[in-house]
Amino acid sequence: MFIHETHLPNRLPAEYYYSRALHERELEAMFLPGWHCIGALTDFPREGDFLTRELFGRPLIAWRQGGEIHTFLNVCAHRFSLLSAKARGNFPERLKCQYHGWEYDCTGNTCRIPDAQSFRPMEKGMLGLTCYRTETAGQLVFMTFHEDAPPLADYLGEYLYDLCQSWFSPDHRLTTNLEYDHACNWKVVIENVLEGYHVAEVHASTFKRYPEPERCTHEFHETWDLYHDNYSRDPELSAKDRRISRIVGVEADCTWKHLLRYPNIVFGQMSLFNWIQMVLPVSATECRAIWRIFHYPGRPGRLKTRLLNRGMRWWGRRFMAKVVGEDADIYPKIQRGISVGQRPPGGGLISIREERIFPFQDYVLKQTGYAPAGKGRPSVRRPNDPYSNDECRSPNDERMTNAEARSTA
Repeated sequence: MFIHETHLPNRLPAEYYYSRALHERELEAMFLPGWHCIGALTDFPREGDFLTRELFGRPLIAWRQGGEIHTFLNVCAHRFSLLSAKARGNFPERLKCQYHGWEYDCTGNTCRIPDAQSFRPMEKGMLGLTCYRTETAGQLVFMTFHEDAPPLADYLGEYLYDLCQSWFSPDHRLTTNLEYDHACNWKVVIENVLEGYHVAEVHASTFKRYPEPERCTHEFHETWDLYHDNYSRDPELSAKDRRISRIVGVEADCTWKHLLRYPNIVFGQMSLFNWIQMVLPVSATECRAIWRIFHYPGRPGRLKTRLLNRGMRWWGRRFMAKVVGEDADIYPKIQRGISVGQRPPGGGLISIREERIFPFQDYVLKQTGYAPAGKGRPSVRRPNDPYSNDECRSPNDERMTNAEARSTA
């Protein structure tokens, strides 16, 4: 059953979904200090493999060298060109700048400078790459921009860190990689992830209907929450799971688990499939979603396991791409509606089936400097707050005009 018995107020004013100033505040308060999953070890199958990625306006290059993953700012120390503009590639021994050929080792130190005598005098180690802390949990690769960030295990917490080790262990095989650019604020995606109320309408051809409340539970913690759906008594769903689990050689779970580590790391488990989804802000009205989806095909070394691996990969790719595509189609329509200056009366409502949105919105308000102040409204501006009251009106305050909305969108 759900925790609340009545509907809840919507916490966040509309400005939180299109204000450039609030977008910058969120980056500084919630994203830059945290850890971010940039991929999985499956993205680096060979020594020397690299991938590039853009996070919060910062180009990154992650490189496998010496059996470890190293992450750098993808900017050469010489004349600041991108080291590589390729999405993926291989540098067997050293990173090499595409512009003038400067080379760097896995510590970011400069190793070779073409025509080095033309730079005299230059001390050894004078120029090098900006390095970022990188750690793994299971097969997942995380990095942080913040030098003083806690270790990854502490940031995730014991439960989520152990979950990563279990759900993404070396016994699990990659099902598919999905990466989508969405024309909406990142919170539109997260709030959609947190509720199942849209399932019957948006996912009518995949999930078809939302589950009965009696089989659902929610857990709320300081930095994360959990949704648990026990469908063991649903004959249509559980029978399929039991058949597949019997073939794989494991006990059927018959549960759907879904977790959010605030603000933007999503973990999911459905039958023998596990995934992580990172939702990354690009601008106030754009975001990027990165998925790494894995499955467990059974004990290694069996012909049955190899065949199951192929079948589960084929089915998982099709099904997950369809589900994600159904959500992706609705996101820009939500963004358009939430950005309209003139809105219906009231501040919006959150149903008990959507109650995971409520503490998430509280978290955003607190992290950005606005504590909840009853009736779903953020508190007034704090002393010395650089943002004006106009930047963060409460949902029941005078609405922005259409011209104001367009100017901030």
